[in-house]
Amino acid sequence: MNKKTGSGNAGFPLISQQFLSWLSRPLLMTSLLLSIPAFYLLLIDGNDQSRFIGHALYGAVALIMGVDTYSQWHKYQGRPTRSGKMLLDTLIIVGCAVSAFSFGDNWNVLEWFLRLGLCAAIVLRIATLVLQRMRPSHLVQMIVLAVLMLTSAGAGFYWLEPSVLTYADGIWLAFSTIATVGYGDIVPSTWASKIFAVFIVLLGYAMFSIVTASIAALFVGEEEAKFERELHADIRSLRHEVAALREELRLRDQKHEVK
Repeated sequence: MNKKTGSGNAGFPLISQQFLSWLSRPLLMTSLLLSIPAFYLLLIDGNDQSRFIGHALYGAVALIMGVDTYSQWHKYQGRPTRSGKMLLDTLIIVGCAVSAFSFGDNWNVLEWFLRLGLCAAIVLRIATLVLQRMRPSHLVQMIVLAVLMLTSAGAGFYWLEPSVLTYADGIWLAFSTIATVGYGDIVPSTWASKIFAVFIVLLGYAMFSIVTASIAALFVGEEEAKFERELHADIRSLRHEVAALREELRLRDQKHEVK
């Protein structure tokens, strides 16, 4: 009975650890995405309720990421790559915790610089979460992710840009921004939409370059697979020829011994 109880107790932390590890990535992604509306809610002038919600969202992001980083602490120890991510997470937690408090309605140059730096760190962390497990074989998932990003960016422009009157116009502006085409029929006119466009361009470069590289990698992979098949066929043919020569030499030696 004691052995069974001990094994059951030993298995429970393992199950909990695996569950927390599985839950960590979507929880972290959700908290990082919450920081996006938080940033723009603080930009709304004269609306105390929106600013209160923005500060509350920043506080929620800091709390969720703090709990997640603490629960994943053992994974970061002794690994330089993990340590770099932990440092980035710590900077984001501190920045979001500070942003949870109000320091006045009008941001000075330093505060703009710090808040944009926090946004850049968040975008970088989102990119690492999204792209770290992407492989050329995951092309369908990457295309779906790119479409989701395009539709979300269209919704963002529809919300932030006054000249975007329909969601379709928001999608078009998002596409022309990501593709850096610049037709000029619809352009960001407010600081909020311009800042949004900057980060959409950065994420768009990362996402769509990986999609196109994955498509190219699939074609290259097919050529490499064909070359490997031909190479293996040549190796098998050479092995058969070598085996036949050895057998011929063995029979010749036997005839000489008989003579």
